[in-house]
Amino acid sequence: MTNLTRPAAHDLVLVSAVQPALLDLVALSLHGTGAVTVSAAVLGETELDADRPQDAAAEEPDDGPTRGVLVRFSVPDDEEPSGAAVLDVRVATRCWTCAVREALLSLALERAALEPDGVTVVLLPPGIELVHLVPGLADAVAHEPSLRLAGVAHAVDVDAAAEDLLTHTPLTEALEDAGAVTFPGDTRCTGEVHMVGLGYADVVLALGDDPVGADLVEHLRPHDTLLVPGLDGDLPGALRSVDHDADAALARVHPATTRAWGGPVEHGVRTLDLNAELPFHPGRLRELVADLAGRGLCARGCFWLPSRPGRVCSWEVAGGVVSVGDAGTWEDLDPWTLRAGLDDGGPSDALPSTPRCHLVVTGVADDAECERVRDAFARIILRPEELEEALAWVGAPDGLEDWFGEG
Repeated sequence: MTNLTRPAAHDLVLVSAVQPALLDLVALSLHGTGAVTVSAAVLGETELDADRPQDAAAEEPDDGPTRGVLVRFSVPDDEEPSGAAVLDVRVATRCWTCAVREALLSLALERAALEPDGVTVVLLPPGIELVHLVPGLADAVAHEPSLRLAGVAHAVDVDAAAEDLLTHTPLTEALEDAGAVTFPGDTRCTGEVHMVGLGYADVVLALGDDPVGADLVEHLRPHDTLLVPGLDGDLPGALRSVDHDADAALARVHPATTRAWGGPVEHGVRTLDLNAELPFHPGRLRELVADLAGRGLCARGCFWLPSRPGRVCSWEVAGGVVSVGDAGTWEDLDPWTLRAGLDDGGPSDALPSTPRCHLVVTGVADDAECERVRDAFARIILRPEELEEALAWVGAPDGLEDWFGEG
């Protein structure tokens, strides 16, 4: 049915992936569908003025930035000798994600002027994280009547999903093997990028046949998102069927509203949903961190400490690496995050703004490994008889300053 209340707008679709080959397959599947498919790549730092002498920055330091990031868009074009038309965009920033965001908006506006009711599917640079790229772009698009940000997708090879998610594969190595690059000093692993992509995306493109990998994707995918198995169906229709909601997507990946989606267990994939109202004991957390992380598992969630009672502490395990951090205050959780925490599947005995420990652990594990993780969680929790001493922790050194900074 045609929406008569909204003027025609050009649809912008984004597709992310870790493996460049998956993006090539998506491009092939979109050929001949009427969608214009654009491949984006970051070529690194560049002079903002290509004709400027290399030593001009030293001669004219007060003229503003002289270096930035070069983003290249490639569009299939049979009339070009190389088979593609190339558009280079130089952006005055050293931040690769910021450069891609700004260049995407410029590209989308140009495409909307050329084809007001058309669709542009942008295949993002491999390894870029949707959670950092898309919210700012969504805000900018919302102020452009000629544009609509439709589906934001993440493509994953289920045949490689278990290795990518559960073992430590540095992203730089994975991209180098495929002839792609990432920003200097990138220490991420493939599992980190996949976990964020699967949680944030509106549409998950699952390619491959491995049942274990397929089950892992199903366990990690929010069930209010769209799963597209393979590329044989109406891919443009699926990608355009969604209006991207950045607030809802952020709520899906926020550590304070992590949910246990679950899924098939026939092939050994398990999800544990661990909850507690009492805080973690700082000393026992440090002592048992490896047991809590487990083996062959990934995890996301939140916890709190008696020494830092107002702070949301984040917990993530990806590719065998544990990451902890500060995710703000419980008091300042925004309305979207609060709403997500009250949905089915979240903690039912407390409001999302109430300090709590909630970890969702997923992976390929037997009963013994699951029990080890459950036992570690239970042992780390502050015991009732220790509550009288909890106030003494507030503001006192807790031995975790190298993880979180001063309390």
